[in-house]
Order: sequence, then C-alpha cells, then structure tokens
Amino acid sequence: MTRLGKLLLKPFTEHFLFLLVFFVLATSPCILHQFFVVKSGLNILFVAIHCFVLSYIVTLLIGLIQFGVIRKIVQSVLIVIFAIDFGLNIYCIFNLGYLFDAEFAKIIMDTNVNEAKEFATAMLPMPIILSVLGVYLVLMCLWYLFEKYNLNLRGRLAKMALFLTCLCIFENIHVWGVWQDGPINRLMELPTYETPSNFKEYYTHPVLVFQQDSIIPSNVVLILGESFARCHSSLYGYERNTNPRLSALRDESLLYTFDSIDAPAPSTAQAIKLLMSTYDRQDDNTGKKWYEYTTLIEILQESGFDCYWFSNQAIGSKHNGVARALAGLCDQRWFLQKEGSEKIDEKNQKFLDVVLVDSSYQFVNHLNPQQHNFIVFHMMGSHFHYKMRYPKEFDFFHENDYMSEPQSHREILACYDNSILYNDYIVEHIINLFRDKDALVIYFPDHGQVMYRDKRNPEYYAHGIKNDVISCAFSEEIPFVVYASPLFQKKNPRTMARIRFRQAHTKKWNTDDLPYFIMDLIGIKEIDGENVRSKSVI
Repeated sequence: MTRLGKLLLKPFTEHFLFLLVFFVLATSPCILHQFFVVKSGLNILFVAIHCFVLSYIVTLLIGLIQFGVIRKIVQSVLIVIFAIDFGLNIYCIFNLGYLFDAEFAKIIMDTNVNEAKEFATAMLPMPIILSVLGVYLVLMCLWYLFEKYNLNLRGRLAKMALFLTCLCIFENIHVWGVWQDGPINRLMELPTYETPSNFKEYYTHPVLVFQQDSIIPSNVVLILGESFARCHSSLYGYERNTNPRLSALRDESLLYTFDSIDAPAPSTAQAIKLLMSTYDRQDDNTGKKWYEYTTLIEILQESGFDCYWFSNQAIGSKHNGVARALAGLCDQRWFLQKEGSEKIDEKNQKFLDVVLVDSSYQFVNHLNPQQHNFIVFHMMGSHFHYKMRYPKEFDFFHENDYMSEPQSHREILACYDNSILYNDYIVEHIINLFRDKDALVIYFPDHGQVMYRDKRNPEYYAHGIKNDVISCAFSEEIPFVVYASPLFQKKNPRTMARIRFRQAHTKKWNTDDLPYFIMDLIGIKEIDGENVRSKSVI
C-alpha cells in the first residue's frame, strides 16, 4: 500500500509541472469552449473535472517510464504537439466558435504555402496571437521556476491533492458521459476525415434511364467559383455594378439568374463533396462514407461524356484533397498552380484566374463537336485575401465609395467588390469560349461570405462559422446563373422554356442537388429508380 501510495502521488511530488502544462495545453480548450461558446452552466465544472482527471492519468502513466531520458523525450514531444493544438483551438474557439476538429485539420492539409500566408495576414486577429504567446511565455517561466526551485507538492499538500483527485475520479465515473465534451472524443475524431487515393474503386455503376426524346448537349460546362456572396452581385440588386458583363449577357437573353439558391456548406472541401455527388448531409447517419456515393463525374462518364477539370486552386495532398480526388476521375485534369502557369503582376499577385482562360483556349477550340464533353473550371474567385484576387486595372472600387460603412470595413469591402468585378470578367471570358458551340454553362461559387452582416459579430466577414446557424446562413447565400448558347437554345426549346420559367418563378434550392439538375439537362429521367426531376432546380 505504501508503494502504491507513492506511485499515485508521483504526478504531484515529481511531475507536477508536466501535469499543469498538459492540463493547460491539451485539455483547457475544451473548458474554454464550454464556457465561451456552449455556455453550458454546471456542465463546465464536470468538463473541467474530466480534463483534470485525464491530465492526472496521462502524467501518472508517463511517470511509470523508468528511464529518465526517454520520459523527458515523451514529455517534450507531447508538449510540442499540444502547444500547436492549443494555438489552433484558441483560434477556432474565439474566431470561429468551435474546437479544432477533423474538418479544420482537412482545410490545413489542403492548404498550400501561399494560401497559408494569405490566411495569416487576413484572418489572424492580433489579440488571439498575443494571448497564445502570453500563455506560452507564462508556461516557460513556470518551467524555469520549477526546474530551479523544485516546486513539486510535498507532504500533506500532495496527499490532499491526491484525495481531491480521487474525488474527481469518482465524480468522473459518476458522470462519464461528459467525455463527449472533453478532449478524448475530439482527438478520436481527428483521423476520421479522409479521402481515398483511388476514387474509382468506389464507382457504383448506377442504372440510368433516359428520356426517349432527350437531346444531349455537346458541352456541359461547370464554372465553380469561390466565396461569392449573392448580396454583392449587381445581378441580384446590389447597388454597385459588380457584374456588368454578365448583366449584358442576361440582357441578350443568353444568361439566366436563379434566386433563392444556397450552398450546402460554408467551406470549400465540405461543399464540393456535397455538390459533386449524390451524397447528402442527411446521409451521415447511414454509416457510408461520402465517397461511396455516386459522383457527378461517374454519372456523366456513364452517359457518354468525356470529363475534364481545369483548376486554379491548390491541388491538395495526395490522400486529402477532395477536389483533387474528384478531378482524378476525369479523363484529363490540370492543376494550374502546380504546373507553372501562374501569373504574377507588378504587385506580385499570383494565380489570377485569367490562367484558366489562357490555359484552356486551345483545348476548347479543338473539341470534337461530335463528342459530349463535361468541363469543370475551378476558380480561385474571391478567396481571401481579396486584394490578391484581381490585377491593378480592376482596382475600381475604393474606400471612399463606402463612407456609410464603419472605417474598419471600407478597405475590405472595396477589395471584395473589386474581386467580384474581376470574377465577372473571367466568367464572361470562359463563357465566350463556348459561345459558338452547343453548350450550357453553369456558374456558381462553392459558398459565399458573411461580409459583416452578422450583428452579433459585426467585424466578421469571411466564411460562415461552423455550428452557428445564422453565420452559416449568410455564408451559404450564393448567385447561380446558367448560360445557354444560341445553338443550345435552338436545339432545346423545351429545356429553355423550363429555364425561363424558373428564372421568373423563384424556387428555393440547394446546390447539393447539382447532379440531379445536370442529369435533368442531359435527359436522364431516373438514377437507380429515383426520379431525377424531383430534385432538379428546373
């Protein structure tokens, strides 16, 4: 019993500093999340007790390592890992309203160096940086003091700490369900967000039934934008003329705008896997992974289309890029950021979306009119930092144009509207590649932006905050336009009648049903017995 008592006292008598550091870095974010975000009352106390018990158990187990050098290496590795995790959690809690999770880890893994630099300059508030650095500094000072003065607990103080710990363990067993709000559950979820390296292994080979009199268009084009809030589009009534070129196409009865269209998610990776497959947000309870559902690429290939993907977004890592995995299903794909086609102007702005037009011009001109083609153009669009998304000749809107807005908003709003104006220019140029062809071109962004509309968080403008219904609702409002070439309109009068009807009569719709809209356009009536038109926007 004496030996057992000494063993149980070790976290206080020999490793008390590590226990404190581990508690702060590895577990305290869960307490902060409960206090500042969930505001769960008494449950905060139960979560804090759980976090302390977990810290004690980890410290006790590491204390069992006999070799001091190995023990210190293990402690140091854990401290470094959880120091990084702590910083990520503090950012997520106070800027996004949720703990660092698998989805945020996925975003980091899919981010390249340039995106990381832009993120650091645009979306890292100084108070958060200073707070995290302050915690690190305090812990370093404590480490120095503990090492110099051996400030472990002794005697009755250590025994009292052990007694209180036993009470905490008993209480933790009594309310063990609290683990769902603690760090264990969060860490268990981190490895679950995966994308297969060979997507074709999951082809479902759907049964497709076509309309008997269907006329399949030669070219279906999807222009997938980025971070375009519908409220900043002059096509939808915005007071600044951010869409002059697309408005001109609408005046020619070549372009049609659909209202009340929402994105399926406020982040790119989550949105793309929803809108590019038959996977639905409600399917999370089925036990199937998102990539086990039929993808839009497979549907079009089964329908006789050749599929191509041009991207000006980061390629992502081999096992974690959703867009990369989907593009890998295509007959050919080009990730232009990785293949030397970047554009750098006098301000060192990189990867402007004009590269999509320049790189695809010859390819589109040589398309065989007797074949059916599906082509995706994945834009950088208005991904922050907005000022990096347009060349200097599109610096049209300035701070003085937003005098009715708070001073801190004006530059961001001006740069954002300039990026939308440039986006308008690029989308029109891609459309013009198909103007003389039998083509239907669909444009919409993966998601929108909050753009200072949330009165509860008036300084926030970027992606919707996960688990915040209001913030996500703002971020999911997007423009949705369809361009029909003169030749397509001539060959498909009934489809055009349906498109014009939808423009005139608003229907609430979500782009996670994009595969059904495109199947409807190419004449598919059923997929695996499911009616296609019931989910098509037209």
